[in-house]
Amino acid sequence: MQQQTVTDDDRFSFERFARHPFFRQVNAWLVAHTDISSNASVVDLACGPGAVTELILSELDEEAPGACVYAVDPSESALAIAQKRIRSRIVHFVHGSAERLATLVPQVDRVVFTNAVHLIGDKAAAFEQIFKTLRPGGLVSFNTTFFHGAYPEGTSRFYKLWVLRAMLWLKERGYSISRGVKATAMQWLTVEQYREVLRTVGFEDPVVTLHEKPLSLESLEDIGSFSLFIEGALPGVPLEMGAEALRRGVNQAFDELKLSVIPRNWLQVIARRPLTPLAE
Repeated sequence: MQQQTVTDDDRFSFERFARHPFFRQVNAWLVAHTDISSNASVVDLACGPGAVTELILSELDEEAPGACVYAVDPSESALAIAQKRIRSRIVHFVHGSAERLATLVPQVDRVVFTNAVHLIGDKAAAFEQIFKTLRPGGLVSFNTTFFHGAYPEGTSRFYKLWVLRAMLWLKERGYSISRGVKATAMQWLTVEQYREVLRTVGFEDPVVTLHEKPLSLESLEDIGSFSLFIEGALPGVPLEMGAEALRRGVNQAFDELKLSVIPRNWLQVIARRPLTPLAE
């Protein structure tokens, strides 16, 4: 997984956005539909500060033989927070990335991968590692709201206006946006491209669900302060200035369009590793 190398500053972390109720709802739904048995072995990939690890633990019987969770994340600071948050003898914290997953943990029954697949450049390589990590018949479940299809019909105008207002605010203060720089912080795919990647790696045809959630102004201010979101929307701008520009921009966009909330789609995907290899 692409490392967040720019900063570990809490001001620019994803955690503020993750505290909103809709965020827990989409993750809770995914975990509940991953069919985790009480004695399962599970990888929580990109576990972050441990919120989804807690959801997975609620599905397990800590006294059952074989029940365990491998909480994996490339951020040492996020793992440190998760370790303080979670006190369970069956949770093992592992520092590492999706691209090396099969070398980090033994084979497991389930891999849960929330809110991070868009950060991976080579998604096929990551899903190959997940495939190898799963036992035959095992499931991977993942979600994202950064994909082509995230904007319900009629809402793309809002996002364009948001960034435009942010850019104008920066321009007035002498900042230029590196529009020629390709922003690689988030790699968006269509639903069909995700299907194709999974099929190519060897998974069965996935079950795909879209969940629409209303996002408040406060939640968008919070995602606008996330370092990787800033890098994607305003490449080349210092994080502090970018966060302030996006905060001002989203407030102006809400005012101009007379919005109270803006709907957004979450992509929820569940795919199975076949018991036997798929025929060519």
